[in-house]
Amino acid sequence: MKLNKDNFNYIKEMISNKESLNSLKGFCKGFGLDTDNYASPVHISEDKISVRYRTNTYYVSFNHSKIYGTTYFNTLK
Repeated sequence: MKLNKDNFNYIKEMISNKESLNSLKGFCKGFGLDTDNYASPVHISEDKISVRYRTNTYYVSFNHSKIYGTTYFNTLK
């Protein structure tokens, strides 16, 4: 499965709006993406999100805390 432009822009918007990690996972699972599988266009590991769109791979580091929420350290361009 590949990401289309609308879904990539929506994921980019979610990260720039600092939405929670659970909402990002929920969107991906609702779209049919397995975020635990490395071959998926969106892979979420312990501290990094990788998004593959066309031939580019974008990485976003994050810190998830139940008290403070999710903090993203860089955004998708």
